[in-house]
Amino acid sequence: MIVLRTPEGKKVVVNTEVDECLYEAPHNPSNTDSRFTRGTDYYAHKARSGKVYFYSYHWSMWQREDSGYDLLTDEEIRSILVDKAGLSNWGLGGAERQRAEKYFPGIFDEDA
Repeated sequence: MIVLRTPEGKKVVVNTEVDECLYEAPHNPSNTDSRFTRGTDYYAHKARSGKVYFYSYHWSMWQREDSGYDLLTDEEIRSILVDKAGLSNWGLGGAERQRAEKYFPGIFDEDA
């Protein structure tokens, strides 16, 4: 459980074990190869007030590299999810796309 603060100073208590994961970066065990030994996962947290907060969790399997959390705006997470959906490898999977649509209906609809 981690406490983050909004720009207004409100406390948001997040927990990657219970909050909804919108995108999980690929992971490799540290004894296989170093390609996926750090990454950023994205989550949705529903506060007691009912408001949904989005945040990132940057992780690393390397010693002396810090992990960290950041609150994201709706616009930031929406842009990240659209970018991830455009990746041919390690992009959004089917379940992740459905979760993104849950928070942002029509997010993947063509607008060109």
